[in-house]
Order: sequence, then structure tokens, then C-alpha cells
Amino acid sequence: MKLIQMIKYFWLFYFISLNLLLAEDNFESRNTISFRVKLPHSLKIDIEQSLRLRGNEFSFRQTFTEATISYKVTEGLKILLPVRYAIFEEKIKRRISFGGSYKYKFNDYTISYKSRFQRVYEKNKDLDELIRNKYTLQYKSNKDIDPFCSYEIFNPFNSDIGEMNEYRISFGAEIDLPKKKSIKIYYQYKVEDLNKKNSEVLNIVGLSLSLN
Repeated sequence: MKLIQMIKYFWLFYFISLNLLLAEDNFESRNTISFRVKLPHSLKIDIEQSLRLRGNEFSFRQTFTEATISYKVTEGLKILLPVRYAIFEEKIKRRISFGGSYKYKFNDYTISYKSRFQRVYEKNKDLDELIRNKYTLQYKSNKDIDPFCSYEIFNPFNSDIGEMNEYRISFGAEIDLPKKKSIKIYYQYKVEDLNKKNSEVLNIVGLSLSLN
């Protein structure tokens, strides 16, 4: 399948997903652009800019800028330090994380594991501290399109073992473009506030452009 045809199908899937979910009040769209800068001594920095819109009227939810410094320890193993500045309609949140990731490849598959401690600062609010663990399986096809699925869980820091506050299930695909660029489209089912009486469910459609 030619690259142009794959991109057309990609966009078709994206807009069909949008239209199917637009009728839902718990719909959110996420649109992201990112690029990477290589630094000396096995260091890299990834810059990400994102816009999130909520509901069928695409009302503003948040926009954020995130910079992640990564250090390659060995093949497949990295140390990560992400910092985020997020602007909401009536508040600002600052977030810093520390963690690591590991990738293992076998045949045409890649299994990834990412774990991190996350601390969120918000004016006049207590610190929000979480442990996040994400598992991803990706298939590398010979047609420049790589499907993937992932599962991520959020555990409050200093909580009882096994206590979970949020989880996310995602699946989608990534298309490789010339000059190491790529487009990723995904659907995500997100359930948060599990420790409250009424949990919140979100249906998310995301579009990411990587300019690496």
C-alpha cells in the first residue's frame, strides 16, 4: 500500500472516530506536535505542545508544553525527567516527573514498560502525587504502519498497595513518514477518580505529529 493511501485511510479513521464520539458528552480530542533534540553524552530532549478539547462543541480544556530529558543507560533502557506547564480555563498546573522506560524487541514486536513518579503543583491545592505504570505492545509491519495497544494505571503515592485511582486503555496506529517523521492516531478509554463514589469516564481520540 502506498504511503499516500495509508495517510488517506488514517485520516478517514480519525474523522469517523470523531463523528461517532461527538454525540457523547464525555468526549475529548487531543492534538499534539513534538520534536526531539539530540544532546551530548547520550542525552535527548523531547519538546511537546498539546491542545485538548472537550465535548461535541470542542470547548477548551487545556493546553500544555512539556519538555522531557532522557538519558540512554543501555540498549532499550532510559531514564526520564519530564516537566510540564499546563494552562486550563481557570487554573495553571505545573508537573514534574521522574522515571524510566524499557523496550524489548522480538521479531516484529516491541514490548515497552514505562514507570514514573509524578508530582503536580496547583495554587491553593495540596500536592497531587502519583505512581504511573504503562505497558505497550507495538507491531512493526513492512508497510510503514505500526498498530499498537497500551494499558496504564495510576496509583496514589503513599497509598495502600494495589489501590488504583485511574486507568487508561488505548489502541491505534502510527505511520512512518519521510525524514523520520510520523503520525499517530489513537482511541483511549479513560476512567478516573476510582476512589470516589462517581468515577468519570472519557472517550478520547488523539492525533500526534512527531517531527523527530
